[in-house]
Amino acid sequence: MSSKILVTGATGTIGSFVCEQLKEVNADFIALVRSEEKAKPLNKKGINTVIGDFSDVASLENALTGIDRVFLLSVTSPESPKLQGNLIKIAKEKGIKHIIKVSALGTSLDSKFGIGRYHAMTEKDIRESGIPFTFLQPHSFMQNLIFESAAIKEQSTIYAPMGDGKIGMVDARDIAAVAVKALTEEGHEGKTYVLTGPEAISYYDIANVLTRVLGKEIKYVPVTSEVAHKGMLDSGMPEWLADDLTGLNLVFAAGKASDISPDVEEVTGRKAHSIKDFVSDFVYLFN
Repeated sequence: MSSKILVTGATGTIGSFVCEQLKEVNADFIALVRSEEKAKPLNKKGINTVIGDFSDVASLENALTGIDRVFLLSVTSPESPKLQGNLIKIAKEKGIKHIIKVSALGTSLDSKFGIGRYHAMTEKDIRESGIPFTFLQPHSFMQNLIFESAAIKEQSTIYAPMGDGKIGMVDARDIAAVAVKALTEEGHEGKTYVLTGPEAISYYDIANVLTRVLGKEIKYVPVTSEVAHKGMLDSGMPEWLADDLTGLNLVFAAGKASDISPDVEEVTGRKAHSIKDFVSDFVYLFN
């Protein structure tokens, strides 16, 4: 018997891919969106939507009616344990059979990074709810490179505070693929999947791949963590998040985030996308 799935975070990077891939396998799902305006692009693709918000309990009760499985994802913030907690509480009341939550690599209640603590708090809530779960703990996304597209296009340069540290970056399409397997198959309950790419890469490696694929030289220019931190604040990023990302970047630069996991390949039955795959598939964003 097929399950009815609710996809939260449906308009974000991972959630969009989850919706696309669920549609490809003809899964029975509905996407939670915050407004009619947000629903329009999904509706045009033939994706059913329901209006709701993590802060609006009544809307969550409506969205979870008739649902069996939930893909749980929202913007990470100091409020996210409370907001996702609202959904978990109602999910328990509704008898939800499985929650697949996107968490983060290195999640821990005693993490020195807020991101790690907030995800860990929600994981703890889900465990204590008794609802069967699958936790996805991805590394840094390859899609984050899209934020550098203007500098790549206009200056043939990529700036980052990563030194020569190697990182197990993962393509968000692979995170979605693992999520779709867990949402549509049995046997993933109680599992935590660490999601990385197939190899650890430095920003020098990324620049080399961009150079080959774009057919023009792209240089990587390392910047200091102080410069990067100021840039984050100047862009309007909350201070707690800029502090967290600066700390994480220092970990990356020190080469302490280079471990590779086989989980993408073991769950999906195919190799994770490489950085060359990613740049080649999204070349139009960098050219």
